[in-house]
Amino acid sequence: MRFRSFVLSAALLSLAMSATTSMAQVTHNSVTLNWTTPGDDSLLGTASQFDIRFSTAQITAANFASATRWTTGVPAPAASGTNQSATVSGLSPNTTYWFAIKTADEVPNWAGLSNVLSRTTLAAPDLIRPAAIANLAITNATERTLALGWAAVGDDSLTGTATTYDIRYSTAPITAANWGAATQVSGEPAPSAPGSNQTFTINNLNRQTTYYVAIRTTDDAGNASAISNVASATTPDQTAPSSISNLAVGFMGVVWSLGATPAVEAPRVTLSHVRRNS
Repeated sequence: MRFRSFVLSAALLSLAMSATTSMAQVTHNSVTLNWTTPGDDSLLGTASQFDIRFSTAQITAANFASATRWTTGVPAPAASGTNQSATVSGLSPNTTYWFAIKTADEVPNWAGLSNVLSRTTLAAPDLIRPAAIANLAITNATERTLALGWAAVGDDSLTGTATTYDIRYSTAPITAANWGAATQVSGEPAPSAPGSNQTFTINNLNRQTTYYVAIRTTDDAGNASAISNVASATTPDQTAPSSISNLAVGFMGVVWSLGATPAVEAPRVTLSHVRRNS
């Protein structure tokens, strides 16, 4: 009679566990299971222990014992009807897992297998930032422009294709500390495949001014590279003085006219002797 009572109890306990693991929260390396706890004797009393197992193959009553048992942070059973949870961690990203639970009383009498829940972990987050550009160079300078050249880096260090460039310039040396204060250009090219040569021209600069230029690269996950090497150059003064156009000889001197050119010193002409031939 006691055996029949045990079988009935086990059957009822199995029925009570049929709603377990009905919900789960998923990350790239963990699944949090939630369930309603059954009792010690079917729906009455408090059970003694949980046996939570997971596998990358579907779990059945026949293979439950061969699935991996999870023991970290598993709560002791609470009163019947209580909502409880446990987080299975250390899982592989983008992988489907199956989960199931058994409950035992103090004897222990083990319940039948709960419902089997499957979840697929998320893809691992992209935490690898692009490599820093190391060969930024100013290839040409005019009064108003600086031409830049560099080799593209990757999305993840030196592999894949990055998403955006952030090119900045300043009249002071650029560092990580003052990067935000440097002037950001617009119209940067999209990054090319790693190793590709790329160019860009900064316009509307002042002549006879030293500029410092640097680049950061960002991937599709928003990971930004470190600042590139800092290139510098001075825009030249390429504007020549205006030509004298009306030079003439007077009786005792020379007369001329200069075009309006800033910061140009007027030439001096000195006549030490004037002789008139008969």
